Amino acid sequence: MLQELYGTMPDGCAVDAYYLDNGQLKAKILTWGAALDELWVPDKAGNTANVVVSHPNLEHRMTHSHCQGEIAGRFCNRIKGAKFTLGGEEFNLTANQAGPTCLHGANEFNRALWIAEPLGGAAIALYYTSPAGSNGFPGELKVRVQYTLEGSAVVVDYEATSDADTVINLTNHAYFNLGGVGSGTIFGQMLHIDAPHYLPLDEYLVPTGEIRAVDGTDFDFRQPRPIRQIYDCNFCNPGTIEAWDTVTGRHLAVETDLPAVQLYTGECLDEQFTGFCLETQLWPDGPNQPAFPSCVLLAGDVWKSTTRFIFS
Repeated sequence: MLQELYGTMPDGCAVDAYYLDNGQLKAKILTWGAALDELWVPDKAGNTANVVVSHPNLEHRMTHSHCQGEIAGRFCNRIKGAKFTLGGEEFNLTANQAGPTCLHGANEFNRALWIAEPLGGAAIALYYTSPAGSNGFPGELKVRVQYTLEGSAVVVDYEATSDADTVINLTNHAYFNLGGVGSGTIFGQMLHIDAPHYLPLDEYLVPTGEIRAVDGTDFDFRQPRPIRQIYDCNFCNPGTIEAWDTVTGRHLAVETDLPAVQLYTGECLDEQFTGFCLETQLWPDGPNQPAFPSCVLLAGDVWKSTTRFIFS
């Protein structure tokens, strides 16, 4: 496995890049944010292109990042009021959006320097420990993320343990463009999310608590149709999740054991709408919504999840 210096942080710490290649896919993984920085996938003619939106260098990633390819946590997506109650105790979190709202655990994981362990073949594990009380979250949380190129799939395995009861929600925040990076916007690329419900949002993009049927709404992707507008929405209990580009023929299927997927169409990107996210996760604001699937990780337990991004 090839390793090289990606850049140097202001404090002098090195950020490394690792290159995975299994003969079908090629990936570039960074120790900054445990990021999937590049992913090279062939089209129907056999021509390969990078299909994840990235950055030209570390300095740009540190100053212009919108989680491109990075691991979001401790709790990806939003927590209303930047606070929650667990075990009768209220925890006040770092608010990094209006509301106040805590988004992506105040960007701790995606801006952290992770420790890499090449595993041989086309697999790598990355480790990060979040100190107890970091951004207000309880417990020291130890996290392991593994990327494996397996045939035509990128497999992302998550594992975490805490020494105190806490909440958790981890995802990879890659922005995909199945036409290839530089091919234009993702509008017109096809999407199929077989989910019967979605979560309506308030003015701060936090779920209201309602679980609404997609019938007759712009959120009904149970039949494939092109992406034509802006989305930042969580779909509940999806079955099939897939997208494809009709020009290149690249097809992406997403398989996960998590109960939701967040569709985001990249409004924040420097070049707007040039990538879409399919962020597999638990439901946003879960710590404050008892009717949502549990996001609690008890002390000493092990939280595990796997998501597969399968290309054809």
